Amino acid sequence: MTKPASNAVYVVVAVVLILASSASATPLQSASTLLACTAAQLSLSFDSEGGNFDGMSQSGTLLVLRNIGAQTCTVSGQPALVFEDASHTKLPISLESPPGMHPGPIILPVAIPANAEATGELHWVSGEVYDNSQCYSPAFVAISFGTDVLHAPFTGHLCAPSGQDAKYRFAYLKRDPVYVRSKS
Repeated sequence: MTKPASNAVYVVVAVVLILASSASATPLQSASTLLACTAAQLSLSFDSEGGNFDGMSQSGTLLVLRNIGAQTCTVSGQPALVFEDASHTKLPISLESPPGMHPGPIILPVAIPANAEATGELHWVSGEVYDNSQCYSPAFVAISFGTDVLHAPFTGHLCAPSGQDAKYRFAYLKRDPVYVRSKS
């Protein structure tokens, strides 16, 4: 066989293998055809990952939404977080808009299969680095799902210049792979 013909055979074989494997794969449902998650289907927690987010007057945590329900459901890729004190009163803490992104990027909903998680990193200024810093130590974070609200304990110290909301950065949620324990 000549070299060009040999390359063409490899390409045809590769295409056939790709088509065969995709035909046997189970298609995932589109996020648009799934029902929205309810607060009863989810658990909310935070993971500081052993201080992985801390340093130089900055801090953060990993927000973890786990689908504890029996069906795949969807959540906003960037849910609205409300930081609350111990009596569940809203604190002046808001999402920082990314520079140059007005009104902001389009963030699609995230489908979370049963027993799987969606996670997103939160970052904020934790040190009193501003003249006349004003800091908050929320006791809870709340996320609304329709008329239901999901609360989780929160430990963090968010600071801002006096007279301004403290800001946090949160890019978006992404689905984590489901952990499957090996049988060995």
